[in-house]
Amino acid sequence: MDNQFIAFLNSIDDIVTENSTESNIAKILELSSNRLPAMLLDAYTVSAPKEDTEFEDLVFYGLDRMIDENTNYVPGANLLPLGLFTFASTFDGDSICIDMNDTAFPVYQCSHSLHSGEDDIYYSKNSKMHELPFCYENVIKTAPRLADNFEGFVSLLSSGELQTYSVSDMIARL
Repeated sequence: MDNQFIAFLNSIDDIVTENSTESNIAKILELSSNRLPAMLLDAYTVSAPKEDTEFEDLVFYGLDRMIDENTNYVPGANLLPLGLFTFASTFDGDSICIDMNDTAFPVYQCSHSLHSGEDDIYYSKNSKMHELPFCYENVIKTAPRLADNFEGFVSLLSSGELQTYSVSDMIARL
């Protein structure tokens, strides 16, 4: 079966790809504890975006940036220990994450505003401040699920039906 994520990436105008290095793939496998969907791993093993690649309101990362986002930058570095692997972002800086705790690999949009701390999630709703402990359950509660699995995410991308959310939309859902 053809890899639909490879087909999607190759459909993006002006995408520049490069052969993946063994060391980058090994680092991705180490960071993810080898728990990423095969469709994503297969695509990035064959050929990865060389640089940030924009599509609509998303930015897909090359392997170097993907490693950095999961180790050095928030919210990705704070989300990875919870089992959420950042592979892309919105233009506003929200992480697009795969939930490695669920074998279906749902995809979430994790707000850089709500999920940038390590201790708590703060938000204002109805003129009242709210505080939730920063843990897996509360991140999932406050992050919109973009797709039930990675294949569904790719399908929504390919069909132009993927919807992302503003932080105010995320808070309104709570």
